[in-house]
Amino acid sequence: MDIIKGLDFKIQNSAVSLGKFDGIHKGHRLLLSEVLKHKENIPTVFTFDVRSSDRKAGSGMPVTRKVIYSQKEKECILGRLGVQREVLFPFNQITRDMEPEEFIEDFLIGKMDARFICVGEDFRFGRGRRGNVGMLKKYASKYGYDIKIFHKLTSKDEIISSTLVRSNLENGDIERANELLGQPFFTIGEVVHGNAIGRTLNMPTANLIPDNDKVLMPSGVYATTVEIDGMLYKGVTNVGKKPTVGSNIIGVETYILDFDEDIYGKTIKVNFYEFIRPEKKFPNLAELKDQMERDKKSSAEILRKK
Repeated sequence: MDIIKGLDFKIQNSAVSLGKFDGIHKGHRLLLSEVLKHKENIPTVFTFDVRSSDRKAGSGMPVTRKVIYSQKEKECILGRLGVQREVLFPFNQITRDMEPEEFIEDFLIGKMDARFICVGEDFRFGRGRRGNVGMLKKYASKYGYDIKIFHKLTSKDEIISSTLVRSNLENGDIERANELLGQPFFTIGEVVHGNAIGRTLNMPTANLIPDNDKVLMPSGVYATTVEIDGMLYKGVTNVGKKPTVGSNIIGVETYILDFDEDIYGKTIKVNFYEFIRPEKKFPNLAELKDQMERDKKSSAEILRKK
């Protein structure tokens, strides 16, 4: 998948979906599925590059919330779905002051050559957020693009949104979050060296340090699967600071069932399925090992039913 950043570019023949695409939840997937139907055009996602913003503390601008997926994780999902291009629109003073008509004419048409546009009903753009789907419809005939607008999806009488997904993750309801996402919530990262306690217990673990701005569930132990070099393994994962060994860094530590290979430095993907228990400080390593054995059995049983 091609990643296009900044404003100095020109692409052609785009079937484009516009949005934030933070969680790439079921509502986002509906938009993407529509774009992917337009085989005569190149499926393209337009999203705001919030990390490139010029927001500063004390500037009066809103603070960026924690993200559900990092940019690398979003690329993983979009690529697997079949999206061929992602345009990261810089979110700064220049682009915030862009008039809505200018955004359509210069950016969507001039730079992206949009032939088909798919968007949610609440999409806003341009100076003062004055641009909306009504304006996109108004200019469709002038610039020769087709447009399709989707209403919000609901689930259990709740509107599916990144805010709802984030809330469920932060409250520890991983199963509800997964339902809204349409796939297991996951994190991707490089396996780093930990304190080797797992290897001391003859239960070596893979340690990841998530980005500071990534949302995580409450500290605890979860049933997971792990993707390594295209292979999928069952696992059990601790999210938190590992109080028994006195760590102060929030990490994602996974014991991979039926696996014993050196994967330090490799990038792996950890998929979360179900909460097993809260994180706990044990009086000694022997009791920690006994609990880890129970956690392994619990995770294997949970994953057997998935």
